[in-house]
Amino acid sequence: MNKLSATILLVGAMVLFLLLAGCQSQTDAQEEEARSTAVTEEEPSSQNNTGRETQPQIQLEVNISERELYVFRNGDTLRTLPVAVGSSEYPTPTGEFEIDQVDWNPDWTPPESEWSEDEEYTPPGDPDNPMGRVRIVYNMPYTIHGTEETESLGKAVSHGSIRVANEEAIELAKLVMEAGGAAKSEVWYDSVLASPTEMETVTLQEPVPLTNKQ
Repeated sequence: MNKLSATILLVGAMVLFLLLAGCQSQTDAQEEEARSTAVTEEEPSSQNNTGRETQPQIQLEVNISERELYVFRNGDTLRTLPVAVGSSEYPTPTGEFEIDQVDWNPDWTPPESEWSEDEEYTPPGDPDNPMGRVRIVYNMPYTIHGTEETESLGKAVSHGSIRVANEEAIELAKLVMEAGGAAKSEVWYDSVLASPTEMETVTLQEPVPLTNKQ
């Protein structure tokens, strides 16, 4: 083989090598893009730039005019509860709020208001305690709390807070605590409910949103 032929073969081999290397690089890039697309499709981000979820798992909404409380889970209606709301003289506040605390077997301290001037502090378990078995706090002294006065549900008769039947309030509080990162075992709930004169306060790790609207 003469020098010319050898040179031609060498150049051809180099060109072939470069073509194959380019094809492989393109294939690798396409595979990497496909993997990235698959990850994006399978694992959509549920967080904003603060690191918190953009869609809370549980959201509460009180429709004051309809006298109903709605529990939404990821946008779907989970429960609808009849409630009592504030009277025209002492209306339930409207707006966007955050639930950050749940009191089991709550005590009651009369708020600084004209209507409660003659009222006295009542401890947990007292027959005259108007808070029921559980109190869901969003804007003290306004709360969502249990009541035995179920005949008041569906009416505007409270001093601004939202009343729910005791049994419903207990289940609602469990949902709120779970959504707020403070879930407890059924043994814990049974123990607390078995001791009505002992108040237990639970602070939520993540506030649960509440909307009160007319």
